[in-house]
Amino acid sequence: MKPVKMITIDLDGTLLRSDGSVSDRTVRTLQAARDKGVVVAIATGRMYQTARPYGDRLDLGDSPLLLFAGGLIETLESKKILFQQAIPQQTAQELVDLAREKGWQMQTYIDDVLRTAKDDKWIRGYEEITHSKACICGDEFYRVQGDCNKLLSRGEHDDLVARKALIEERFPGQFNILFSMPTFLEIMPSGVDKGKGIRRLGELYGITADEIMALGDSQNDLDMLKAAGFPVAMANAADEVKAVASYVTASNNDDGVAAAVEKFVL
Repeated sequence: MKPVKMITIDLDGTLLRSDGSVSDRTVRTLQAARDKGVVVAIATGRMYQTARPYGDRLDLGDSPLLLFAGGLIETLESKKILFQQAIPQQTAQELVDLAREKGWQMQTYIDDVLRTAKDDKWIRGYEEITHSKACICGDEFYRVQGDCNKLLSRGEHDDLVARKALIEERFPGQFNILFSMPTFLEIMPSGVDKGKGIRRLGELYGITADEIMALGDSQNDLDMLKAAGFPVAMANAADEVKAVASYVTASNNDDGVAAAVEKFVL
């Protein structure tokens, strides 16, 4: 194992405890890693407005944020965009049209604004989990206003599995579609995933993939863990995630991120 020069950390189920908090121990540990010269980066499917509070909590300065599962790399304080790949407006429009036809819940992310058509249990639950505020647009939602960093659809898991299959059939090769949670279907541009994201982030900072420790728990973290030189899964991770990890740390509720960094970096 090469010395770790960069740590990339998923948010939900990894850095964040079940109540959405980050422990003081984790903050101290990651600050100690930074003080050793290690780049510490949040790597999430979230947008800037819902990821920034956790970057602020870690107090890591103008550190990079890997957002939209790698579709956007932006610095925390200066908001400098280092990389961006979005879904073209016309492609997003066609998918939103399909969602309207089928009656699917759908969300768009354009210019750091979360939009959806109506207020329902799915968007309220999303706002509660992510501490975000959606713009409820009514019919105007179905007129997509620009390129989308991603789209997200919520529903019961079995419904989303069928939804994913239909989208892939109608739009072959145009999206990378993954579950971040059983009721969260993430729809990103083709070619965007956290694995490519952390390799790109490493290149921006002059760090090779085998010098990166990546920590995650869910399906949308698989590419990141496979790309990293030292992949770490949480104890609460899905079995498929644990299978690709070099080490399984404690759970998100038991400071698993801090435990791994203390053991292998400090």
